[in-house]
Amino acid sequence: MFICLENVNFTYNLHMPFETKALKDISLNINEGEFIGLIGHTGCGKTTLIQHFNGLLEPTSGK
Repeated sequence: MFICLENVNFTYNLHMPFETKALKDISLNINEGEFIGLIGHTGCGKTTLIQHFNGLLEPTSGK
């Protein structure tokens, strides 16, 4: 399986007073058999990114 993201953006609560940009212009390719590590501070978008991998969220823009 191959995972490819191109210019993915995601905003929670789009067009609402408390909209929050969680991902901005994320592009990455993960080839079959590759292992990656995802690290970062609390609230930086790690879980949001993973939810795009498994289809729980769809990008606001990008693919």
